[in-house]
Amino acid sequence: MKVLKRVIIKMLLNYLNKAVEADRTDPEVLVYYNNALARDKGNYFTLAVVVPADNNTNFAQEILRGVAQAQQEFNNKDGLNGRLLSIIIANDGNGKEPEKAKQVAAELVKTNSLLGVIGHNYSEATKAALTEYENVGISVISPTSSNTLLHKSNVFFRTVPSDAAMGEKLAKYAINNLNLTRVVIFKSTSFFSESMTQEFQNNFEELGGKIVRQVDLTERTLNAQKEVKLSLANQAQAAILIPDRQYTDVALDIAKANNNIINSSKNRKKPGLKLLGANTLYSDETLSKAGKAVEGLIAVVPWFRDAAQAKQYSQKAKKLWKSDVTWRTASSYDATQALLQDLSTDSNRTTILTSLENAKFSVNQTSGYPFKFSSEGERETEPILVQIKGGKFVAVP
Repeated sequence: MKVLKRVIIKMLLNYLNKAVEADRTDPEVLVYYNNALARDKGNYFTLAVVVPADNNTNFAQEILRGVAQAQQEFNNKDGLNGRLLSIIIANDGNGKEPEKAKQVAAELVKTNSLLGVIGHNYSEATKAALTEYENVGISVISPTSSNTLLHKSNVFFRTVPSDAAMGEKLAKYAINNLNLTRVVIFKSTSFFSESMTQEFQNNFEELGGKIVRQVDLTERTLNAQKEVKLSLANQAQAAILIPDRQYTDVALDIAKANNNIINSSKNRKKPGLKLLGANTLYSDETLSKAGKAVEGLIAVVPWFRDAAQAKQYSQKAKKLWKSDVTWRTASSYDATQALLQDLSTDSNRTTILTSLENAKFSVNQTSGYPFKFSSEGERETEPILVQIKGGKFVAVP
């Protein structure tokens, strides 16, 4: 039986190796190949990653690329004392179904060898799943969930700056660098958007600014042209765009309407609204769909691949995946690395959780920025501001 099992694993490895070579952009196949290597060698470490694979395949792929890269590097170095890494890939649906996320977490923790979890993507899903992880004392590191309420869990960490950090960064820049005092916020009703809106508003008002209007992007009868005109009539100087992923196109309609007003013949002397936004607008889709309408837009982001600190990692990742990677990939790489750096020959869930609370990670262990976790599991790092200039994102000096 053991001989047959070895033969089957060798056949599987051969098949998966060919699959990896056939499509170098697919992280799922690379994970399965490394899992087969780990099983072939035996006595491996086990981590899990939870992604929204049903209706958000792009996000799922971005997260998996970071995890797969960290696993590949670890296994290529023969792991830790010859013990390789196996990754369980779990799907929590579209990422916004709290009950599904809770069920997935409950099933994952039944695997006794599981040492830690990377995920979930959306804050709603992470919040719903946390109880299951807390019950067994297993560490969960989210690379993308930024809602400020999540830090109240004693097993939760994140490698993405929180909404509090990003809201503060954007508000301070608006006041101190752009001299803005009156803004309109365009937001959706998601966990992320509400949280980010509140954090920006708190910091902006504390610094003396005023929110003259808040507009719901999910409103079916929303008229972008009308909303921009009303905002200008209320003497708003800027539009703060905070959509979730589902409503980024609506936010871009606001940008287009603003651009139309600026370029209309009878309004050429009117400056229109300055555009600022959340990290959901940091994508190639923003550039391709809105074009000149978003020229000058400033967004706060967790990570920027063209920043000097990030270039070494981003170039390495691009070589592996044959394309530029996003902040979700970088943050997922960091989350996986955080768990891997704390492994020892006698690791268990308790030792991993304890070591994460005191760990520090250098640039050689991350996607470019050193960090450590605060006592509340927050990544102690500074968000980054980027601006669209000449049709591409550049770092704000």
